[in-house]
Amino acid sequence: MITGLAVGFVLLALIFAAVGFYLVNVGAEEEAHLRSLKTRAVQDVEAQTLLRRSSSAIPALRRVLDTSMWADRAALDLERAHLRLRVGEYLLIRIFVALASLGLSLLFTRGSAIGLIVGIVLALVGYMLPAFYVGLKKRHRKHTIERQLVEALSHIANSIRAGFAMLQAVDAAAQRLKPPLSEEFSRLVTDVRLGASLEDSLTAMGSRVNSYDLDMMITAILIQRSSGGNLSEVLDNVAETIRDRDRIRGEIRVMTSQQRFSAWVLSLWPLVLAGVFVLLNHNIMSNLWTEPAGIAMLVIAGALQVLGFLTIRRIISIEI
Repeated sequence: MITGLAVGFVLLALIFAAVGFYLVNVGAEEEAHLRSLKTRAVQDVEAQTLLRRSSSAIPALRRVLDTSMWADRAALDLERAHLRLRVGEYLLIRIFVALASLGLSLLFTRGSAIGLIVGIVLALVGYMLPAFYVGLKKRHRKHTIERQLVEALSHIANSIRAGFAMLQAVDAAAQRLKPPLSEEFSRLVTDVRLGASLEDSLTAMGSRVNSYDLDMMITAILIQRSSGGNLSEVLDNVAETIRDRDRIRGEIRVMTSQQRFSAWVLSLWPLVLAGVFVLLNHNIMSNLWTEPAGIAMLVIAGALQVLGFLTIRRIISIEI
């Protein structure tokens, strides 16, 4: 009975995977067009109408599944992580990782009840692993851009003092900087040359990066373009503000170093104890990875350890 239930669960997951694959292939062309409109941020009536529509050729099924909000959020996350994947491909990767985790669990436990429970837990973990990777890529790219921003502001401000226009100054900074900020600046210049306004292109860049420091720069430029003023001096002030924020972040990191060390100790200490117990009495400890109940206990313990570590990290994370 348990084996039949496991097979039924796998078949159900395969059906959902097939539906997702069908949606990807049917709506691929329209989805690519919609993403290009979002990237270029063209603010005309036709673009706004298209962006409100579903990217699938079967909107009735899309409304039933209610995936439009998730798809928009996933597309934005992939854009911020700078991953060249469509939303459908990203969804299929997550489903296949979950199915692989479930299948391996059922294979090693021979379809037992404990194996099914462990498999479901591993399938959920496997489904979230690609999202965790995308989150890491997104945060790494954002932090890299923030570290380059002060140098970029200095380049732009100096170019404006030398007589360059705003777009020319950004283009010159893009040629001197390294990725990923040079890529964003080059994309900004390309969008403006293709017909988008500088204001819309700056707003689109801020949405892609999702950085508070970059938003300060964009806000300062937009205000200066509407009210006037010395743009080079404004950018120097923004650069000074970003330097002060970095200094405060460093001070907070020093003050919370003990708490972060405690989080690592509390997370790694059970692993050290487990290793000691295995060396002292291997026969008893081997039940944890040879018996279904022991495997379930290991999975639950590991999940609780990860949850505790993430909770401590969240508590000591202070936004500036």
